[in-house]
Amino acid sequence: MVAIDLDGTLLSPDGTVSAASKAAVQRIVNAGLRVCFATGRNWTESQSILDAVEHHDIAVFVGGAMVIDTRSRQTLHRTVMHPSLAREVCQVLEMFGHAALALQDTRAAGVDYLVTADVDLNEATRSWMQVTRAKVHQVAGLSHYSHEHTIRIGICAAKDEVDRVQVILRQRFADRALCQILYVSAYAVEVLEVFDPAVNKWGGVLYVADRHGIRPEEIVAVGDDINDLAMIAGAGLGVAMGNAKAEVLAAARRVIKSNRENGLAEFLNDMLNGV
Repeated sequence: MVAIDLDGTLLSPDGTVSAASKAAVQRIVNAGLRVCFATGRNWTESQSILDAVEHHDIAVFVGGAMVIDTRSRQTLHRTVMHPSLAREVCQVLEMFGHAALALQDTRAAGVDYLVTADVDLNEATRSWMQVTRAKVHQVAGLSHYSHEHTIRIGICAAKDEVDRVQVILRQRFADRALCQILYVSAYAVEVLEVFDPAVNKWGGVLYVADRHGIRPEEIVAVGDDINDLAMIAGAGLGVAMGNAKAEVLAAARRVIKSNRENGLAEFLNDMLNGV
């Protein structure tokens, strides 16, 4: 099985799926290998990408917190945040003047995000919601919300601000929460994410592999950002894109060309050709 990240890996710098990448993925599938997309996006934010590459199978979403059969749209696995943790994180974010973004289990909640109602959304947040066509519902004070379907809490902001808030959250919650920063280069959006500490892409990928009797050493994982570290370190072959962050490059057993150079497509084709 090949586990493939979306942003910065499958997607070109402009956020599209190149013809070369689409063709390479189809070659892998036609050769009898499984392709499992593993992304930090939710299903709604990923749907147009999966349609573009024309591959619908079981995939890992929200950094490993959800596993969904994208053909039947059935949720196979989810890890929600503990409601009290979600409320505490929202309280900190709102206290520092941010609109907290509470990502939901969309089918269960009926919306993609709950957003703090009494804080103006910054340009980065408005841009991301428009690009992904996310369905948003405003709530007055997410620090008091029930959060029964909350998967992740986050903010979109300038780099210096997400760095500052991340330090505060890590000091406050330590090992009670996973806190990480991702950069979506196609849209110049800096995203701070907070999860249940058990969440990572590798856990989601292993869930998919186990359903098909695939061993960890039979998995190739390709990615570029911090949320790809666990699957790149755990897979039989961990592959970093040439545009990957330094930590990912250090963890990978192989480094390929960047997404600007169609590195994923070249790697997949080489893999099939035994290179």
